[in-house]
This record gives sequence, C-alpha cells and structure tokens, in this order.
Amino acid sequence: MNVSLHGVPETMLIPLWARAYETQKSSPLVRDPIAVDLVSKLDYDFSKFKHARLSQIGTAVRSNILDRATKAFIHEHENAVCLNLACGLDTRFERVKNGRVDWYNIDLPEGIELRERLLTEVDPHTKNIAASIFDPAWINQIPHHDRPVLILMEGASMYFRKEQMETLLQLLIEHFAPATMLMEVMPPFLIRHQKHHDSVKRESAPFQWGVERGRDVLALHPQLRLSWERTLYEGYRMHWGLLGILSWIPWVNRNLNNKILCLKLLMRES
Repeated sequence: MNVSLHGVPETMLIPLWARAYETQKSSPLVRDPIAVDLVSKLDYDFSKFKHARLSQIGTAVRSNILDRATKAFIHEHENAVCLNLACGLDTRFERVKNGRVDWYNIDLPEGIELRERLLTEVDPHTKNIAASIFDPAWINQIPHHDRPVLILMEGASMYFRKEQMETLLQLLIEHFAPATMLMEVMPPFLIRHQKHHDSVKRESAPFQWGVERGRDVLALHPQLRLSWERTLYEGYRMHWGLLGILSWIPWVNRNLNNKILCLKLLMRES
C-alpha cells in the first residue's frame, strides 16, 4: 500500500508508528492493534523513525494520559459528544467507546482521505469531517443539542500560530461552551530548539506555538479556565531514563517535555 504525503499530514504517520511500537512491548502504555496492522501493511519507510526514542515514549505517554482522561469524562457523561481535532490516524474511539458516545474526527481533506482509505471499519457512532479546523463550516455538521462536549487536540497545537489558536478557541467557545478540552501543548524552549527533535526534524512541518505553563493558555481567551495540567514526565518518569530523573528539576519538567492541559470552555455571562 503506497503512501505519499508531505507537510503536516505526513506527521500522521509518526504517532501511528509510535503506538504500534509501544503495543508490541511486554507492558505497553497503550494497546493499539490497529496501528500494528497498518504499520505492517503500509509501503512506507518507517525506519526513518527508528532512532526517535523520545518521540515514541512521548506518544505512548500522552496516549495513556488522554485515554484515561477521555474514559473518565465518558464514564461521567455517557452520552457525550467528542470532537477529535486534527485527528490524523488516531484510534482512541476504539479504546474508549461505550455504545452511546458520538465521535467526530476532523482533519484536512487529504488527512481524512487517507484515514478513510486505511481505517475501513466504521462505527455508526463516528463521523469523519474533511475540513480545516479553522473553517467554521464544519461546526454545522455536529449536532450536540446541549449534550456534554469533550474536545481533544493531541499533537497538533504546536504546528499553528498563536493567532490561529486564538481563532480556534473563539470558534469552539462560541459554538460548544460549556465544554471540556484536552489539549497537548509544547513549551517555547522546545520550539526554539526544534532542529534537535528526533522525528519531526526529518519532516517539513515546523513547530510554531507553545506555552511554558498551562495558565499561559488562558491569555488566549477570557472564557478559558485551567482544570489541571500534567507534563509527560509526571507519573511516567520510569519510562524516560535519565530525563525522567532530571525532570524532578522544575525547569526541566516545565521546559523539556510537552504537557496535557484540561481546559474548561465557559459560556459568556449574560
């Protein structure tokens, strides 16, 4: 099966490879047999990522954190609507579905085309939407009727400018608040030194925006609140080797790894 992608959509294959690699460990942080199957079938040079150890661990850790947080939300809100922004080849729905949650995968047309070509088993509770997440038109395809809304944005925010993130958050708050958002963010230090990144430096999609502390995101919109934040070290230090030990130093913990933020999107007070 041939794959020819360039720019941001090509980065869909990095987390796919990372989850497949993790699944084959004896005690994996995430089990994704779909990723294993795809990596074995795709005619693509995944060997370019073989030295990307930190990216692989980071993807496994963030998948574990986000899976657990998503399951917790769904346990509390069994009829939730979940928006998977810039979804790539994410398979989280298969790990968290409960038969009632409606799940929307939103990505650029070329990304959705690849997704539908590779992920052929479609659940009636899922829908793929081919659109830029910054284009308000996709909003009309998501009827939520006051149901609880969870928004996921994994491995994507760092590819956009601050102004784009402000636009996106305004759009989400305007149409879906009150809602909960789980978002991965990158610290500015790593963005400034991205030429040393172990996998994305091989691709053509640069990192552009990030925050050192979760509360820094609140400056993007007055109706945002931070529920919690967690770096990819916290609770997972044993998986990071020397970096895990060094991450007990606050500066290292804040600046040398991504974070998962849980944000509340509030309605405007009347």
